Amino acid sequence: MSRLSEWWRRLNEQPRPQPTIWDSGQATIPYPELSRRDLAAFGRCETYLLREIVDARSWGRQVDARGVPFPTNGWLIMPGRVYSSLMDDTKGSGPKRAVMDSVVAWLADAGALTPLSEQARDDIAASNIADRRNTYAGYTSDDGTRTWDHDTWQVDPERMLVVYPHLADANIDWKRAASE
Repeated sequence: MSRLSEWWRRLNEQPRPQPTIWDSGQATIPYPELSRRDLAAFGRCETYLLREIVDARSWGRQVDARGVPFPTNGWLIMPGRVYSSLMDDTKGSGPKRAVMDSVVAWLADAGALTPLSEQARDDIAASNIADRRNTYAGYTSDDGTRTWDHDTWQVDPERMLVVYPHLADANIDWKRAASE
């Protein structure tokens, strides 16, 4: 191939998108056997949940900073909050809640997510509500409760890195978890 043709090919070549940290389909564990349509919905929920997982330690630090000791490892996610965001972004036309629940169950089966005790969930939910009331002065439209307040899960960073090794490149928290 001549230099001119190589140059022309490089100049006109379409860029190939590189996968991001939170793109679905990068897990090392088997995905559920689903139809093509259901797998697309699963992938959409997985992508949104991965965004939350990337920031799990950061949110855990925010919860810990409220001064109440919670019996967690400090890596927290709220799948219900993630699902609400997905519904907002898709104007309600996204996957059903059961699909998000199946992604959570799939990661829980792999040991990457663990449920908190009811007491821990209740305590964190009360803390979330109090934090919203304090953050938004004059918050009188309702009592501050959100449907997802009791939907808190704990991320096992060691196991999550087995499922998604690429998380080690996500941020400093994941880099530290990968090096431990």
